[in-house]
Amino acid sequence: MLSELSEARWGPHAGSSSVRALSTMLAADRLPHALLLAGPIGVGKRDLALRVAQALICESRASARSGADGPCRACRTCQRLHQPSQPELAPQHADIELVAPGSLCAESDHDHRNARSIGICVVRRIEQAIALTPFEAERRVIIIDPADALTSEAADAFLKTLEEPPDRVHFVLLSAREAELSETIRSRCRSLPLTPLPAAQLDRWLGDWAAEAGVSLPHDEERRAELIRLARGRPGWLQTTLRSGDPVAQRAAQIDEAERLASASRGERLQWSERTVGRGMTAQTLADLDQLLDAWSDWWRDLWLSQQLGQSDSREESAADLTHPSQRERIERLAGLYDQRDISQFLEQIERARAHIQNGVNARLALDVLLLRIPPAQAAPGQPHE
Repeated sequence: MLSELSEARWGPHAGSSSVRALSTMLAADRLPHALLLAGPIGVGKRDLALRVAQALICESRASARSGADGPCRACRTCQRLHQPSQPELAPQHADIELVAPGSLCAESDHDHRNARSIGICVVRRIEQAIALTPFEAERRVIIIDPADALTSEAADAFLKTLEEPPDRVHFVLLSAREAELSETIRSRCRSLPLTPLPAAQLDRWLGDWAAEAGVSLPHDEERRAELIRLARGRPGWLQTTLRSGDPVAQRAAQIDEAERLASASRGERLQWSERTVGRGMTAQTLADLDQLLDAWSDWWRDLWLSQQLGQSDSREESAADLTHPSQRERIERLAGLYDQRDISQFLEQIERARAHIQNGVNARLALDVLLLRIPPAQAAPGQPHE
């Protein structure tokens, strides 16, 4: 069982100011027609959005009305929105909908299976749905994830709905790039930021959640500490990656690939890029690329940090700052092979490539350019330059 009732109902952000505000609004039955949950990818926005929806339609009227206790998470209605055994399953409720790239639209001949955006045809279908009286519950909840995937045309159409929202309809917009949303849409939403959790809080929550979810955690303290570092305070990231395997082992494999690519030829790098991105650019491909760029950024930062501190008196302390302490021997072996300024510039290139991909630039092209700018290794001491 989780250690606190409020956390069991409201999740890892139960103690945050945003959840306290939600609790107060629900208790007073004054939840705005539009909420904007903003925060980094993997911080737990979708989880909290579903909890808000649960609180609105929970069969336990006391918890739904009081707000402070949040949704019960145990009644049949709550479990239709979230099944612990199938956490990735979309809400199975007629009045709760999760809208994302690839969602159904108003046109029967449209195929959005590989869509990266949410078009106006999807917004038109939402308009049709919310014009109807809720079918099962007293309210209808539309979750848009991510809201910054709305095309400009779709955003303009959606704005009209926000300006004159139907009764008993709530929108919950999720975004990791709040600034990409139009000011007019943001101004019509109650913004609730979610920030990464402190490491100690995340570690405590992780132990409770893993026990409840039946997920195994590393027994080795150093390995578990590395897991917490990789998460960067993001409980949602931990939930997703732990269900699909061992994140520390997965990161080690990504580092192996990064090291191999650093010594590969231009042709080999471009072939790898083609295999990685593939022909179809889907939302899942984008998510995978973002995780890959996370791994590269962390890895090259560790090389830079190892160089920065070198043989200084604080060398032992610097090891505690590494993202990948389990790779310390390899980090120290490779760090001296690269120019520190080259590493700094490449770290900037990684973030530039990430921004380009997020802003719709051809992902294959962005990755190709990045791969061709991997810093060249210098000769190890005592070895001739090639």
